[in-house]
Amino acid sequence: MKSHILFIAFVALVFSCGKKDDTTTPVLPTPTSSLSVFVSPATTDAAITTYPDSNYVYLNRNVTKLNKLLVFLPGAGAKPANYQLFVQTAGDLGYHAVGLMYPNPADAYNTGACASSTDADCFGKLRAETLTGIDQTPLIDVTPANSILNRLTKLLAYLAKTYPGDGWSQYLDASGKPTWGNIIMAGHSQGAGHAGYMSKQYSLARVIMLANKDFTAANQPAAWYSLPNATGNNANLYGFTHSQDEFTDQQTVWKTLKLDAYGTVLNVDNVTNYAGSHTLTSNKAPASLPTSTLGFHSSVAVDKFTPRNTDGSLTFLPVWIYLLKL
Repeated sequence: MKSHILFIAFVALVFSCGKKDDTTTPVLPTPTSSLSVFVSPATTDAAITTYPDSNYVYLNRNVTKLNKLLVFLPGAGAKPANYQLFVQTAGDLGYHAVGLMYPNPADAYNTGACASSTDADCFGKLRAETLTGIDQTPLIDVTPANSILNRLTKLLAYLAKTYPGDGWSQYLDASGKPTWGNIIMAGHSQGAGHAGYMSKQYSLARVIMLANKDFTAANQPAAWYSLPNATGNNANLYGFTHSQDEFTDQQTVWKTLKLDAYGTVLNVDNVTNYAGSHTLTSNKAPASLPTSTLGFHSSVAVDKFTPRNTDGSLTFLPVWIYLLKL
């Protein structure tokens, strides 16, 4: 198995009215007032002591709010600062949007012991411990304070206190837990897998998986993919990957998730209507190829590698908007 090491970031882009399947080039107003800040995890909770790279927070105060939260999880070895374009796209559509730092070691998954383990649930245990901090496996060491769940909860509480007029408090209930039904989880590579795993635990508004797969030593999708979705079906799951992704066979994962029930796999290149499909691909060349040769894998989300049109606009902007429009 190849490494899931990635780099990721994002910039500003805005809402275009229209139907879900209307993917013509959107007219994006220039934000005149926005919150765009990096927040250290330790600032939100002194007990967070590992993976200290800052969270990224974006809110366009000049657009109508959707009262929905977009949480983006970076890939292995990456950080929120690498994924600003996707996060800002969500913010300019009216989302409260954050890129969340979390324990994302580069060698725990596809290049680590899990990739060769005979335990079909190895990947699920890794993801469960990363999510909650409850000990599941010796392959990683995540405490409750350093977990995805605590980091997200503490970031939202910090934002609600620091920016009381911006509406962040609506994403925490009276007991201080996230209001999952108002939250979209998205991520790239390892982060996409965490987002998908969370759909098994919480009834989320949507999950967007950009270039993810967990394959066992027997070259089969990890067992957690077959767990029931917390909503009762997989209609809230969407996937987007490059057709030349260096981590191949993502379509097998999509079949395991039964996403073929929501349209055929669709290549988005040179089309303006995605026909309601939940599984999208592209063959566009990356903006550049990193020395790790993971440019195709990175191109669907990482700012440095996502392709641009001749006028400098983002090639995948219509795709991202499609994935984000509820």
